[in-house]
Amino acid sequence: MDFKERWKEGILNALFPPRCILCDEVLEEKGYICSLCREKELFMEEPSCKSCGRSILRQEESLCGNCKRHHFSFSGGMMLYQLTEEIEGAITELKYHGRKDKGLFFGMRAGERFQEKLKDLGIQGIVPVPIHKERRRKRGYNQAEIIGKGLEKQTGIPLYSDVLKRNKKTKALKDCSPMERLQNLFSAMDCGELPEELKRILLVDDIFTTGATMEACSRKLLDAGAEEVYILAIAGRAES
Repeated sequence: MDFKERWKEGILNALFPPRCILCDEVLEEKGYICSLCREKELFMEEPSCKSCGRSILRQEESLCGNCKRHHFSFSGGMMLYQLTEEIEGAITELKYHGRKDKGLFFGMRAGERFQEKLKDLGIQGIVPVPIHKERRRKRGYNQAEIIGKGLEKQTGIPLYSDVLKRNKKTKALKDCSPMERLQNLFSAMDCGELPEELKRILLVDDIFTTGATMEACSRKLLDAGAEEVYILAIAGRAES
């Protein structure tokens, strides 16, 4: 970095000092998270579910209770964080208050943590879970795509933002049975023709709950010719 660039960076930092990605306090040290919030950064740890990636209680088990109850089409999963109050608040800021910087950070953090695993799996492309065009127009962006951009920046794996589309709105899913929820989501998604080189896909979203959205998207990708789909969520509930 030459003198002019250092000068410009100094002016920007003076006018807009870097803030912690979680609590938004001005950072006194380099990085993205203050020392207090770094202690609250609760990652999903082993043992973890071989299907969705959430932490599970017993080493001898391979699946969490949710994945035992459902047969998912994706080949495996990763989750970055436990869904603490701090992480949930940051994701809310990303989704509803224009804080795309938080999404980029989450993607880069996930890339740091899972880079070797993604390489071992032979992931060829990142696909974000889509949102409906009206929601995108109102919000200005798709939060899963922003996370995907951070992942792409960290890992070098290309992002395919237009592979999946959500062409229909779904009714309130909280009142649906698991099968109705999946059917509604599956019918709302559309997958175009996959690029020839895209066979092993990483499907990305912000929060993993029941897995219905990830499952609907995975089925669409597999129907379109993907050989394997893996999932990555920024946060979810550890098994309790």
